[in-house]
Amino acid sequence: MNKSKFHVLIILGLLISNVILFFMLFKEHKGNEGPKNIIINKLHFDKNQIKDYEVYIQQHRKAIDENEAIMNALRSNLFEQLTYQQDSTKIDSIINIIAKQQYVAEKINYNHFLAIKHLCKPLQQQDFNKFTKEITDLFSSKERK
Repeated sequence: MNKSKFHVLIILGLLISNVILFFMLFKEHKGNEGPKNIIINKLHFDKNQIKDYEVYIQQHRKAIDENEAIMNALRSNLFEQLTYQQDSTKIDSIINIIAKQQYVAEKINYNHFLAIKHLCKPLQQQDFNKFTKEITDLFSSKERK
């Protein structure tokens, strides 16, 4: 096999693998509804409920983003301590404050789902109760990314 045939085969192989990868990614994005749509579908929200839910999402994101900014600043402060002489009291204090902010994050999330529960009509409450068993799985991978 000469060099030109070899290069053509390599290029064709790369082209085919890129096309396959493109279709795999497209299929994955199309199939991935996202938490918002999953909740809307599982709870069978009507148009008015969807509008209210979208407001709740914006409020939730704002609260989570603000809390995450505080936690990131605290984490920066914590790791900055590595450049100084180790003061275990100060380090423990910063870690305790981070833990309190994590408590705030969990409370924000819980209250968000409590608001969603209150959006549900009586016939949707049973769907919501079933959905609560899936909440952790739905969001755990997102939280880790």
